[in-house]
Amino acid sequence: MTAKVGRVDHPVVAVRDLQQTRAQYQKLGFVVPPSGKHQEWGTENLCIMFPHDYLEIRGIGDPGKFLAGVDKFLEKGEGLYSVAFNAKNADESYQAGIAAGLGIEPPKDLNRKLVLEDKTLDLYFRTVMLDHRLYPGLTHANLCEHLSSDTLRQPGWMDHPNGVTGFGRLVGVVSDFDEAEAAYVKLLGADNVHRSAERIHLNFGEGADIELISPDEAERRGDAQQSLGNAYLASATLLVKDIAQTEAWFVDHGIRFDKVDDRTLAVDPRDACGAHLYFRGQTP
Repeated sequence: MTAKVGRVDHPVVAVRDLQQTRAQYQKLGFVVPPSGKHQEWGTENLCIMFPHDYLEIRGIGDPGKFLAGVDKFLEKGEGLYSVAFNAKNADESYQAGIAAGLGIEPPKDLNRKLVLEDKTLDLYFRTVMLDHRLYPGLTHANLCEHLSSDTLRQPGWMDHPNGVTGFGRLVGVVSDFDEAEAAYVKLLGADNVHRSAERIHLNFGEGADIELISPDEAERRGDAQQSLGNAYLASATLLVKDIAQTEAWFVDHGIRFDKVDDRTLAVDPRDACGAHLYFRGQTP
């Protein structure tokens, strides 16, 4: 991959009220740790952890600081707003990106402080921002190197009552397939970009993959979001151990959903704070 872009590390949902969102995602069946604050930025977040990736829910804490576009996105509504890709070494990714002629910024340090009942966690990252032309269909994207992986996941945080174990797929909408294909070949390398007549598939070798579809296809699936234009992150699929267990949880807790097929449930975005989320069983 031309910029040493790793697997999907964590998609991000942007919301207006973190505490209200925390209660709603607990109702969805997630274990949701307390919120943390980015010390260098003006954002606060909730991080729902899985063994190899996680879901970040981000809101605004200090509007006078850098907000990474959250404020602009929330003007249009809540929902899926960004994807962070893993970088094993932010400096190497940056140098590789520069050598490839990519629009890429130098790594910046980021500290997330998380206050728990018995201790305070200081989580450290290095982030690399990408030119928006490099990731059509994802709304916003960056690279993230974890410097405190040993404390990122605490005991009990991954035992979700809804059975979720991680992400299986992200779906983005693009209006120009030629432009999107060229951008991702530049970012990821040709071997990781596969185009057909109706979609573009991005492969990262492990973890979630990404599917890019047309606005018409998004409309057909029920994932069109006209307020976001013709290029945006549309939906995410979460993998679960037992879809029957997940369905039972949703029924018991009043979650609105549709059955897409025998293995897949689509949660009403109104019950996921604007995010279009699918829950899919891992076994037939």
